[in-house]
Amino acid sequence: MQDFEGKTAFITGGSTGIGFGMATVFARAGMNVVITDIRDEELAKAEGELKSITDNVLTLNVNSADVSAVEKAAADVADRFGPLHVLCNNAGVPGGAKVLETPNERWRNVHEVNFWGPLNGIKTFLPRMLEHGEDAHIVNTSSFSGIHGHGNQSCYGTSKFAVVGLSEFLRNDLAGTNVGVSVLCPHVVDTPIIAGLKSRVNDDLRKIIDDMAVDPETVGAQVMSAMRNGELYIFCDGTHTREMLETRCADMITAMDRQFPKP
Repeated sequence: MQDFEGKTAFITGGSTGIGFGMATVFARAGMNVVITDIRDEELAKAEGELKSITDNVLTLNVNSADVSAVEKAAADVADRFGPLHVLCNNAGVPGGAKVLETPNERWRNVHEVNFWGPLNGIKTFLPRMLEHGEDAHIVNTSSFSGIHGHGNQSCYGTSKFAVVGLSEFLRNDLAGTNVGVSVLCPHVVDTPIIAGLKSRVNDDLRKIIDDMAVDPETVGAQVMSAMRNGELYIFCDGTHTREMLETRCADMITAMDRQFPKP
């Protein structure tokens, strides 16, 4: 996808953090921007900031885990702006703890939002995107925790691994169509969630987080670049994240070499 001027983007969880970073970058590129959230106060604040860039902004209170709410939002978007070109399934919730220390209710809630939310968005908007036939793109927000199983993140990490898998299979499904697919795998981004985390950790860990944190608008620019280049994976940090990914890949290749030694 190359041309963004006058095209329409729909971003769930778009009032703060990564979602708002994408919304800001898209608005500056001349796009019509639709953001959703379940928090009216944050939506109102975000709307005011985005309207300093463009009047082509629509905010909607939508629970992305509720398919009927997403379907209603799709109708609202079509009424206001017409065809949708960029779908950013970004809304998510944290959920970090050991597997046996995480209640079933928490497992279900995190997976409802983090996995079923993107799936609801895809099943609602993708048929419309295929039907209109114009260049379009889907961006699913996962996490580096969906690429590398580090720490004790149980339901959060597994939901994000599922989003990576969903994106990879969806990319296969859509080969040769007008719709591209990317999966956003941020590690540490300067968002309200990270701000809350920093308030609970010691000074040494806080410094590490500060060193790794990427600005949300930088992430938005990385997303737009990935859409232009047709890239599947979007990583936001090339230092600490690279080292962890190299270790993971090396461990997997080493395991394969042990089981199936090279001749």
